[in-house]
Amino acid sequence: MKTRYKLVMPIILALLILPFAGMGTAWAQSPGQGSGPIHAEVDRTALSTGETLQLIITASSTSILDAPRPQMPALAGFNVVGTSTSTQISIINGATTSQVTYRYQLQPYETGELIIEPITLTLGGQTYSTQPIAVQVSQGSSAPATATAPSNAQPAVTSQELTGQDLFVEALVDNAAPYVGEQVVYTFRFYKAQDLWDQPQYTPPAYTGFWSEPQQDQQEYRAQAGRRVYRVTELRTILFPSVVGPVTIDPARLVIPGGFFSRGQTLQTKPVELNVQPLPPGAPDSFAGAVGQFSLQASVDATSGEVNEPLTWRVILNGRGNLNAAPDPAWPEIDGWRSFESEATLHTEVRDGELVGTRTYERLLVPSVQGEHALPALQYAYFDPVTGQYQVIQTEPIAVSIAAGDPGAAGYQVPANGNQVPADPGQPVEQLASDIRHLKPVPDHLGVSDEPLAMSGLYWAAWAFPLVGAAGFFAWQRRQRFLENNLGIARSSRARRKARKALAQARKQNGSALDAAGQILTAYLADKLNRPVAGLTHQALAGLLTERGLQADLIERVDVLLVTSDLGRFAPGADEPGHTRSLLQEVDTLIAALEKEL
Repeated sequence: MKTRYKLVMPIILALLILPFAGMGTAWAQSPGQGSGPIHAEVDRTALSTGETLQLIITASSTSILDAPRPQMPALAGFNVVGTSTSTQISIINGATTSQVTYRYQLQPYETGELIIEPITLTLGGQTYSTQPIAVQVSQGSSAPATATAPSNAQPAVTSQELTGQDLFVEALVDNAAPYVGEQVVYTFRFYKAQDLWDQPQYTPPAYTGFWSEPQQDQQEYRAQAGRRVYRVTELRTILFPSVVGPVTIDPARLVIPGGFFSRGQTLQTKPVELNVQPLPPGAPDSFAGAVGQFSLQASVDATSGEVNEPLTWRVILNGRGNLNAAPDPAWPEIDGWRSFESEATLHTEVRDGELVGTRTYERLLVPSVQGEHALPALQYAYFDPVTGQYQVIQTEPIAVSIAAGDPGAAGYQVPANGNQVPADPGQPVEQLASDIRHLKPVPDHLGVSDEPLAMSGLYWAAWAFPLVGAAGFFAWQRRQRFLENNLGIARSSRARRKARKALAQARKQNGSALDAAGQILTAYLADKLNRPVAGLTHQALAGLLTERGLQADLIERVDVLLVTSDLGRFAPGADEPGHTRSLLQEVDTLIAALEKEL
C-alpha cells in the first residue's frame, strides 16, 4: 500500500502543475513559501523582431530600507531599449511593506525561442528566484535591429583608444556654444563588452556654472566601436549655463566593483569645454532674463462682483526653458483694487529631451470702487535661442463689472494704506488711550545700595572669567595640535558631526535624497576608518567593518542602505517624499549605532 501511494502522489502533483507550465508569468520559488517576494511577467510571449515586449518585475519587502534589488540575467537575444522604476509603500496596522516595480522594454534581435533566465532576489540571507520565461520570436518585415542607438551615439574616442578595452566611458554635450540660459544636454555613456559583478557607482560632475535638471529615464542599447559590439548605458542631464565665457564641465566618474577574478577600477570621462555666448543687444525694456519659448494666458474666476468681494486673477506662464529660474511677470498697480500675492505653483517635466513646464500664479484682487473696470494686459519678454531674437507676448485686458454691494455687510472699508476706518465717515472714533501703556510702573524715587561692590559674587566672577577663558583657549589649542599630528583620529572624531550637518542639508534640499544618503554614509565610514572615499566599494566596506569586529547584522544594514541609495542613481521614481525621509532617518540611526561600535 505504501509503495502504491509513493507512485501515485508524484503523478497527481504533476497533473496539478501541468496547466500552469505554459504561462508567461513566473513566480518566485522558495522553501516553505508560496510565491515569495519576487514576481516576473511579460506582456506577450510571441512577437517579431520589429516589435518590443515589456518585462515587469515586482519585488516586495517588509521594510522600506531592506531594498528589494533583483539580480538581472544577461537577457541574451534582447536589446534593452527603455527602463523605468516605481515604488509603492504601504503601512497597515503598523506593518510596513515596500514594493518596487521594474519595467524593461525589450526588443529581440534574434529569432526562435528566446529564454529570459531566472531573476534572483536575496533578502534576509535567503535567495529567491523566478522561473525561466520562454518567448517565441519570428522574423519581422524588416531585418532585426542589432542596435537601437540614437543618431549621435558614435563614440567620441578613436578606435586606437579602444584597443583592448572592455569598459570605457565618455561625456559630450549637444551644443558647445550655447547662449547663457539656453538648454544644453550633457550625455554620459558607459560602454561595456563584458558583464559586471555588481552595479557600478556613478558620480556626476559638479556642474559648476550651470543649473542642472537630471532626466529620470536611462537608455540602454548596443553600439559598435573599435570593431567590437558594446552594450551602452546612457544618462542625460539638462543644463542651463548661468555664466558667460569659457566653461568647463569636470570629469564624471564611474566606479566599477571587482569580482572573484577581477579587480575594481574607476573610469573617468574627459572634461567637456563650452563657450557660453552672451545674449545679443537690443533687449526690450521689459526683458528680465527669460530664455526659451513661452506663452502667457490670463483669466478671472468671475467677471462681475461687488465692492470688497474678492476675485481670483489667474495667470499661466508655460513653455520650453528653465521655468525654475524664469522671472515673474511684471504686475501693474491697478487703481481701485487691492492685490494679495500667493505662492506660484510650478510643474516641469522632460519631454522629447527638452525641459517644459507650467508656472501658475493666482492673485487675490479686492475691488474698493464700483463701476466698470478692466484688468490690464500683462507683458512678458523673453529671448528665443532658436531664432536668436527677443520676443514680447502679452495677455488681453479683462473687463470686470463691480456693483456697490451691501454697505451694512462691509462693516469696515480698508483703504489702500491698510488702516481700518468705519464705513460711516460721520461716526465718531473712540479714543482708548493717549500713549503707550508701560508694562511696569516707574517708582517714585531711585535708591542707592549700601552693600560694597567688592562683596558681590558677580564682581569676583567677572575677574575669574578671563582666567577661565584663557585656560580653555590653551586646552583647545593643545587639542588642535594633537589632531593636526593625528589626522586619522581627527577624521574619526569629526565624522559624526560632519554627517549630521550633511543630513540636515539633505533634508532641506529638493534634490535626490537617495543619492545623498549613500554618499553621507560612505563619507562617514571613510572618516571613521581613515580611508579614502575613492574605491570604497560595498565589498571593501564589508571587509573593513568585519576586521573591526562589527556584528554581521550591522554590516548587513550598511550594505542594504548603500544598495537602496544606488537604486536612486539608475532607478527613476524611487525618490518619493516618504521613502527619502525614512531613508535619511535610517542613515542617522545607523550612524548612531556605528558610532557606538567604532
